[in-house]
Amino acid sequence: MTSVYKKKDSNEYVFNNNGKKLNYFKRSLYTACKNAGFKDMHIHDQRHVFASKMIKSGTPLFTVGKLLGHKKSSTTEKYAHLVPETLKKRLTTYGG
Repeated sequence: MTSVYKKKDSNEYVFNNNGKKLNYFKRSLYTACKNAGFKDMHIHDQRHVFASKMIKSGTPLFTVGKLLGHKKSSTTEKYAHLVPETLKKRLTTYGG
């Protein structure tokens, strides 16, 4: 997904059950993935996809780390291999 979505309701939680917090989010995600035909999908996979897309779109590693709640920058640095491609793309875009 490359677009940004605005919430259409006033619920505090993005994933909710009639406005209430989902207490069993992992189970709900597992069921949704199973129903969609995805095999071997885990919640951590979604975090990795989120981080990878942020890095590839040019978001600094520091910012991604903060969004993911990483306490150490070394945890976020595993995504650094995605940065050279982004830097080259930006350089080309701005006349490099």
